Amino acid sequence: MSLVRSISVSFFIIASISSASAQSPPGDFVYLRDVDPSIIQDIRYATSNNFVGRPLAGYDAGECVVKREVGLRLKAVQQELAAQTLSLKMFDCYRPARASLDMVKWSQNGRETAAERRYNPKIPKTELFRLGYIASRSQHSAGAAVDLTLVDLKADNSGRYDPSKSYADCTAPVEARAPEGSVDMGTGYDCTDTKGHTAAPSITPEQRAWRKRLVAAMARQGFVNYSKEWWHFSLPGAGGAAYDFPIQPRTR
Repeated sequence: MSLVRSISVSFFIIASISSASAQSPPGDFVYLRDVDPSIIQDIRYATSNNFVGRPLAGYDAGECVVKREVGLRLKAVQQELAAQTLSLKMFDCYRPARASLDMVKWSQNGRETAAERRYNPKIPKTELFRLGYIASRSQHSAGAAVDLTLVDLKADNSGRYDPSKSYADCTAPVEARAPEGSVDMGTGYDCTDTKGHTAAPSITPEQRAWRKRLVAAMARQGFVNYSKEWWHFSLPGAGGAAYDFPIQPRTR
């Protein structure tokens, strides 16, 4: 990304945040846990287990927050999957606009650690916005996009991320990369590599079958997949303005 474009993107997001800094959740936003508590959640940007290596701004709790319509459709997907002993697992839902600014700052800080390279092994992080892997204005901030995967409830999903370990990059075989407690989709979550493209030819037939199964289940409820990220889905018509209210702990 050029310096001029980087600055303009940053100013755009700062302006958006300034106009929305006092926001509280609108009435059409809900905690997904209140809609369907059976959906597994692993909100990665509220932890250090993500490409930035720390919680992002605005993620004060690891809770999936979405527009109500999105939540109800995710519940319908989950009900279909439950009959197959499968479950959705949420990685990201509503994303405060300030978190997008946090990503911009991260991409421009002039450093790339080994842990960060696990997520973008072949692409410099300064190129991630230009290539469409990170959006400066995302439907996540409108509550209309989600990042997720599938969990086979019959499998051993006990593997947990250990920050003290040195894992292989996100394109490595599932045994070598950081555990995610989900089916093997061919790459880890947030893997900025062509292997993470939904229709990537470099994955195995079994991995391709899992991706197609996820895309089909989501499509039956109107969700559209982003071709560069097998995990990213949005619901057309459910978006709108970007919001910046922080994600707070659920109190019910």
